[in-house]
Amino acid sequence: MFAAACVTLSAAGHAMASGDTIPLWALLAGWAAVTAVVAPLAGRERSLPGIATAMAAGQLGLHALFSTGQWCAGAAGGQGAGRGEQLMAFAGRLLCNAHLTPMTPGRAEHVIRQAGIDPAAVIGTSSSAGGAMAPGGHAMTGAMGYTLPMLCGHLVAAVIAGWLLRRGEVALWRLVRLSAQGARTLAGTPGWRMVLAAVRVLALVAGVLAERLGAVRARRAAERPVRPRAVALRHSVVRRGPPLSAAAV
Repeated sequence: MFAAACVTLSAAGHAMASGDTIPLWALLAGWAAVTAVVAPLAGRERSLPGIATAMAAGQLGLHALFSTGQWCAGAAGGQGAGRGEQLMAFAGRLLCNAHLTPMTPGRAEHVIRQAGIDPAAVIGTSSSAGGAMAPGGHAMTGAMGYTLPMLCGHLVAAVIAGWLLRRGEVALWRLVRLSAQGARTLAGTPGWRMVLAAVRVLALVAGVLAERLGAVRARRAAERPVRPRAVALRHSVVRRGPPLSAAAV
């Protein structure tokens, strides 16, 4: 639950700051990474520097992961859109009435194939691939680069979130200690001991009474007379024939 809340808040802030959506696989990968990191750290009280350091590292890691996911999704969408635009433009040049015919990437590819031309040759994969790699690599470098304002923002957010988590953790552990101390104090008082003894006696009496009632019911069931079952024929077959004298005649 903690990992899901962290990833959800980080993804919401990243999406609002970047103005773009984050792919689902990046969210799942971030949740798995946060779970793998925080699971061994659970069960003990942590200090403010440790919490703030973990928060800062987690924010930078999720930022890199979400930026990578957005870049991959944008690169795939950009290549698909460029291919469709090139196909539709070439198909429009093949048709005289291109402005009168609604054109889609699928219809454009069909028109090009009907003309006996390979769509891959129209796009020019060798030339376009080199051109797409250069801006893509530059965009990837820019997305992964950590600028000073971004580092300061993440540092401030990590300190504030770490302080809030630390205060909540202190309150929770104080409540746990007070509850344990109160339970020990209550268990040591004579009145509480008398209450526990009375509960044990009542439980013992209830168990004995239930056992005796069960034995009485079993004895009554055994002593109850059993009614004899009536023997009745449900089906009968008459196989008697005519008298012998009548048969002889």
